[in-house]
Amino acid sequence: MNIFKATATAVAAVMAFSTPASAEEFPERPINLVAPFNAGGGTDLLLRAFAPHFAEALGGDAYVSNMAGGSGTVGAAALAGQRPDGYQMGYWSVTVATIQPQIKDVPYDVDSWTPICSVAASPTVLFTNASSPFQTIEDVVAAVQAEPGKYIYGSSGPGAITHLTTVAAFEGLGIIDDMKHLPFQGSGPALQAMAAGTIQFFGDTELLMTRGDFRPLVVFNAERLESFPDVPTAAEVGIAAPLNELYLWGGLFAPAGVEPDVTEKLSTACETAMNSDGFQQFAADTSTVLNYRNAADFDAFFRAQYESNSALIEAAGL
Repeated sequence: MNIFKATATAVAAVMAFSTPASAEEFPERPINLVAPFNAGGGTDLLLRAFAPHFAEALGGDAYVSNMAGGSGTVGAAALAGQRPDGYQMGYWSVTVATIQPQIKDVPYDVDSWTPICSVAASPTVLFTNASSPFQTIEDVVAAVQAEPGKYIYGSSGPGAITHLTTVAAFEGLGIIDDMKHLPFQGSGPALQAMAAGTIQFFGDTELLMTRGDFRPLVVFNAERLESFPDVPTAAEVGIAAPLNELYLWGGLFAPAGVEPDVTEKLSTACETAMNSDGFQQFAADTSTVLNYRNAADFDAFFRAQYESNSALIEAAGL
């Protein structure tokens, strides 16, 4: 049996006895928060820190279950199309929600969800070795145009946010055809290759970049970062929309069709949980960049990201 179908069948069986509830009654039983990756990873740890504060805000119970596989798509596929009663939600990242369904055969798309709230979002940054001769992105463009085919950008794998960041940069600057792409199995090996000089450019969040001796060149944010005020935004160096903003984000999604009053109650509880002292401390301890959007704002953001990332996917040849 297809792994997506088997997992979805199992979830459906668990939910067969559930019935929709109004916001006044909701929640009458525990809420399942699905982490689409293995226990112990970043998403799992974030959800387990979030769950008790979320449950307290709702006046009920919440628990985390892991449903790993398919780069996050197995968990998402299992929830897609299930009963939209608010008792099953998943924490999907930008890649699970907007990239994988556009490059893989999965049973969900942009219309499969009721976005509940965004929780975390960090803009990505294009960077190079601090010891490299490239002081600015203009230096990079000049070097690549002078010696086409010489320079290599890395990623943690095709379609990963690291890959899309470099594609956004070099496609947006018109030099991607003069460069080579070298994918790795994760950011760790890629950064080791960067330090060794095997690749010259990489893209990831500010948090990961600051763990090494690297120089930021461009930030894919609406405005400059407070921590790097001299680093220009992608728009400032001529990278046009929709390639000029790119975020590593995640948030809660329920199956499409959740009642508006239940959606509102979940979204409000999400905000309360994120503002709690306990979760704020978790964010500080783990350098997690929190970014709350309510259900309506997150829905608009998610749909805009889905559309803009389709342009990146096309540019990346995926």
